[in-house]
Amino acid sequence: MEADLLDDAAVGALLTRVRRVAVLGVSDRFNRPSFRMAAYLLDRTAWTVDLVNPHVVETLGRLCAPLLSDVPAPDLAVVFRAPAAWDAVLDEVAAAGGGAAWLPSGVADPAVTERAVARGRALGLVVVADRDLRAEHRRWCP
Repeated sequence: MEADLLDDAAVGALLTRVRRVAVLGVSDRFNRPSFRMAAYLLDRTAWTVDLVNPHVVETLGRLCAPLLSDVPAPDLAVVFRAPAAWDAVLDEVAAAGGGAAWLPSGVADPAVTERAVARGRALGLVVVADRDLRAEHRRWCP
């Protein structure tokens, strides 16, 4: 799988051109990783952040859109959905005109992640997996 992962320079190039992010599957519970990531993106980046979840009306003091198609096309979709939903999510990101997807690390078998990365790239997306978005943002977007 290593050959399928983006190298450092490609991740840096992606993050430096991001202006709009959609957090897919954001939670309204503070102990969830999606809540903490959305809070980080809202507090620590200059990016426009859209929160998307059909089951959450509001979180972090902001309204959530039910679908990705309800917000402008993101440069980056940060995915907090179960691996079983990744195919549909990647289809949705591509259909919405999104440029890239960031898959969560440590939640799927490596073969599942590799297949999702290949699928997303076949759809024309830049796909990042097995990297910590917060750490990469701090590294490339000081």
